[in-house]
Amino acid sequence: MKNVTVKQFALYLIVLFAAIWVVFYIGAIDKKDWFIENILVFIGIPSLQLTYNKFAFSKLGYSCIFLFLFLHIWGARYAYTQHPIGEWFQNNYQLWRNPYDRVVHFSFGFLLVYPLHELLAKKLNVSGRWQYILPCEIILSFACIFELIEWTVAAFTDKVTGETYVATQGDVWDAHKDIVLALLGAAIIMFTLYFVRKKAAIKI
Repeated sequence: MKNVTVKQFALYLIVLFAAIWVVFYIGAIDKKDWFIENILVFIGIPSLQLTYNKFAFSKLGYSCIFLFLFLHIWGARYAYTQHPIGEWFQNNYQLWRNPYDRVVHFSFGFLLVYPLHELLAKKLNVSGRWQYILPCEIILSFACIFELIEWTVAAFTDKVTGETYVATQGDVWDAHKDIVLALLGAAIIMFTLYFVRKKAAIKI
């Protein structure tokens, strides 16, 4: 992969993601929820393509974005609440809800904070500790905005679709926990990156 350019690498990921998307769409258990969940995909991928000439992420950055979107549409295939991995944990560890959505919310911060870090440091020339703090703050903001979007969708769709999309599974603190998990994932990566770079005294 060393001889593959960033543009070629990004194209490979798009082709791979498109193939996975089709497979997951065919097997989706709730088509209406599937398309609502994929609004993020329909906006995100074209945005990355349109802005590529202005700013291109690294291969690691694109890999992080790909992994998050993969986890997201994998969850959407099962309307999140019926994801088999989540059901396995629920049944084997006596959990009262399917925890797969928690994994994805954590991954939102854990995987997307590094591309944000790249954007701020390389495109906007944010330096010092702010290049580690701001990505976490942006993830926190996006996580809050997403919960507001979920509430809006639930308010303007029928009851069944709204409950499926929001997927609180009876947890009144669901939105709060999702936000905290996203921030935690982002903080782990940024703290780790900061201390590794500080100790090595080099740029990675």
